[in-house]
Amino acid sequence: MAALISPLVRLERGSFQPKIVGLYRQLFTERTDVPNDDGFWVEFFLLRANPASLSVILSGSSTDELLRHQAVTRAVFARGVNALSDENSTVVLNALETLTMVLREVLAKPMSSAEAITVLVGLEHVDRVFTTFVASLERIIRKGQTSTLRIAGLRAALSTVCGAYKTSLINFFIQRDFFPALVQIIYIDETTSHTVASLILLGILSNYDKLEAYNPYQTRLADFADNTVMQRIVATIGQICKEARSQYIEVMDDVGDGFSLESVLSSYAGIAKRAKLFMTQDTRVETGAKLSALPPLPITVLLAAGNFVHANKYFARLLIESKTVAQEESPFGLYISLSSYLVQHQHRSERHALYSRQMLLVFRVLIEDAVTMQKLISIECRSAIRISRQRQPPLPVVKGERYLAEGILDAAICALDHNKKRALDVPMYSLAVGITLRIISQLKRLRTRLPYHWSELWRSMFSFLRFANGSASHLASLPGMDELVNDSVRVLVLAFSAGESFLAGAADYDDMFYKLIENGEVLSRLCSVYNMPRENSAIGTLLSVLEHYKNLLRERSLISGQLSSEQVQELIKTGYDTLSISAQQGIDSWDRYRESDERLFLKKIGSVAVADARELLGKKLMPGIDGHLNIGGSTSEKQGETE
Repeated sequence: MAALISPLVRLERGSFQPKIVGLYRQLFTERTDVPNDDGFWVEFFLLRANPASLSVILSGSSTDELLRHQAVTRAVFARGVNALSDENSTVVLNALETLTMVLREVLAKPMSSAEAITVLVGLEHVDRVFTTFVASLERIIRKGQTSTLRIAGLRAALSTVCGAYKTSLINFFIQRDFFPALVQIIYIDETTSHTVASLILLGILSNYDKLEAYNPYQTRLADFADNTVMQRIVATIGQICKEARSQYIEVMDDVGDGFSLESVLSSYAGIAKRAKLFMTQDTRVETGAKLSALPPLPITVLLAAGNFVHANKYFARLLIESKTVAQEESPFGLYISLSSYLVQHQHRSERHALYSRQMLLVFRVLIEDAVTMQKLISIECRSAIRISRQRQPPLPVVKGERYLAEGILDAAICALDHNKKRALDVPMYSLAVGITLRIISQLKRLRTRLPYHWSELWRSMFSFLRFANGSASHLASLPGMDELVNDSVRVLVLAFSAGESFLAGAADYDDMFYKLIENGEVLSRLCSVYNMPRENSAIGTLLSVLEHYKNLLRERSLISGQLSSEQVQELIKTGYDTLSISAQQGIDSWDRYRESDERLFLKKIGSVAVADARELLGKKLMPGIDGHLNIGGSTSEKQGETE
């Protein structure tokens, strides 16, 4: 093999290729002898790194080629790790960018954990070299000479963690505590993109193997109490939610006040029919494809938000209480708003489904805690909340500030209304119904009347039960379906037995009974279709109420003939005097959230978050040394130049 020339040898006239690119090619393509003299590597890392060219070169090497020529990658990696301790910040920066790209490309290859270690450092040297590498990254992030170095270190750490997520190499990041360094970035640097990157890395690390082994980041999250940093994290979460929501609105503008051209045209049947011709199949397919590509990649911060809420009650309260002067919606109001968009489209992709579930689980955790539940119905924490109206039937527009619990109920309704299909997502429906049950149960205990459009909730619940009846041949055999139907009935029984403690007024109570009478046949069929016992059960309680009013209606019909809707409503009011609802014991009880019950989900959401973070890094949407983050990146758009 030819000897490798010095990095500082002058290029021949007419060559426009950067010197460092030529060296990359000689090392990784031409397979020249790897130099052992220190002078060469000092000069190598003095040249400005060219990550894009290095990526192209490495991506063209197969796994077998990397294994055969492992001496090259080992030399670059080991020398790069040594360069991280150099006093010259230029050398450190070039080493960081070189190592970031080598790790990203090598770990992206289809190889085992042992093979990756063999290519990078060798099994006999991995403990020493990789421990030094990870320690150097943590030191640079925490106290690098410049902001540029600290962010480059953060980028290198995140890239390595994402690449090593399914290898044993990630354990080096679990053993080395990065939490203070990430908090330092958030505290010192007010750039939103850097906070996002720190949160994404924190979310991935705190989620890794936390149910199988001790994860120190979970302890760190639980013990953390810095109000300034938490406020910045909350504001960043709100900003990410706002930006993500704006992308849904760009694809399909759902006018907040309920006015749209379509709504005007729909009142004129002929014109509306002609207007629909403009909505071609191609347009609908294109819109569906754009929606399926959402949510945008920075939504990965939701993983850290969920871990923080579950581990730290102070952070949970701060998330609910925080408000900003510059915007009408609070950060948590934006969080609720985005959740309504995600759950309306959760059937479109696994990413939608997983992030939707993550948001709903946060609601469940907050509702189950007595202190945070009181915040959700506190007048001081109210916020404007824009609920998605991208699918029919839309919920009523409510202008001005609302109680946060109202927005959560709206999100639950969106989940119930817009995901009915034969392959029903039973866990998601169980979560939405469970959230509803817990809110009503907590309102009952707190004896708080909520000025909510309750009729929409009853409409949604009965609509789901009708669907469960009509599609029973496909749904009845699904795991957890019987329990889901029973929990849905429990919500109604709790409402009928304790409605006076949480409903805003008598009209809400009357409407609830009216809908029960309307859907009497649905409840009767549920018993036979899902084998629900009538005695000492939730469904039995509803059927007894229904029978009570059937008898009254039968008696009145014999006297007055067929009754109008107004007469039925009047009869409902008079029937209260003779109605006795014996609430089933424990109807308002529920099990508290346990992470162990979500073991499979937590693994899936962790893997998706890693994939999204890796894609952000590859599209130049994660902050580089310029500190820029394009928050609008999605999984199908902005296929930017590779680093």
